[in-house]
Amino acid sequence: MKKKIFLILLVVIMVFAFFINGSAKATYVLRFGHVQTEKDLFNIAYEKWAKAVAEKTNGDLLIEVYPNAQLGKEEDVLEQIRQGSNVGWQTDPARLGNYVNEFSVLYAPYFLENLDEVKKLLHSKAIGEWIQKLEDEFKIKVISYAYVQGYRNVFSNKLGKNPTEFKPMLIRTAPAPVWVATVNSLGCKAVALPYSDLYNGIQTKIVDGCELPYAAAATLKVYEVAKYIIETQHIYQLNIQVCSTDWFNKLPKDYQTILIDECNKAGLEVSEQLQKNADADRQFMIDKGMTYIPHKDLDVNAFKKAGAAVYDDLKLNGAREAVYAELGKTIVK
Repeated sequence: MKKKIFLILLVVIMVFAFFINGSAKATYVLRFGHVQTEKDLFNIAYEKWAKAVAEKTNGDLLIEVYPNAQLGKEEDVLEQIRQGSNVGWQTDPARLGNYVNEFSVLYAPYFLENLDEVKKLLHSKAIGEWIQKLEDEFKIKVISYAYVQGYRNVFSNKLGKNPTEFKPMLIRTAPAPVWVATVNSLGCKAVALPYSDLYNGIQTKIVDGCELPYAAAATLKVYEVAKYIIETQHIYQLNIQVCSTDWFNKLPKDYQTILIDECNKAGLEVSEQLQKNADADRQFMIDKGMTYIPHKDLDVNAFKKAGAAVYDDLKLNGAREAVYAELGKTIVK
């Protein structure tokens, strides 16, 4: 009997050792979290990033991916990052704008137009200065901003094609100043609700609709509670991956390069895929009964003109001018 118990304990120990061996032999471990599900294309991209980094460092730098906000609330995770913990997070320019205001411009109305512009800005001098300020003053290290979900559009139970017709609408958005200001600039009233309350908010008529990229809208089944797809394309949404500056600086230089390069690579790949999927996601929702109002049928010039006030109010004109100079774009007034 004692021999049998001993053998069972031995097996348990061996199994446990097998599962922890990967992390045990690694010198560096990054626990990376985000709010998407396991099946989301971003999560799949993060797993691909983790695999590439492990392979290129011979298992010495491991990334553990935690979907579904398993690491906690974003505010808490960012505070852990600032304290030097070995955690990372998928955040966005609006959130980082709370630390370094210039980041907010990336979510200002009609600022970016396509993935090619994002690619050009991966080595931007202007954005590099914001990143350095974020590191120096707040201990938050930007790993990548190559993860693009695409254009955000309005999904509503009320129809509108210009800022005047948008006035009766209450549209859910994220609780960050630039996000609220950009949505308000469309003419509607922005209502800051948690992401998890979005569907119920529309269903219970707390709001008339929301604004999301096509992939997110399809995943959240917005077609069940909203009638119209209004293709405003008011934000071209990229996401930002961050970790602790103190933790990052402890990595060997070649590991730092691998971490960033592989994150950018996986990000551009998934961004391309989401761009290809956008039409299919839109058609899926149309097939589910939504009425589609294409971008060309809207008074886009009126939306852009109304959005100009956001740059003034949030003091983002200088940031816009710096980035546009690098892109070779002019500000249309």
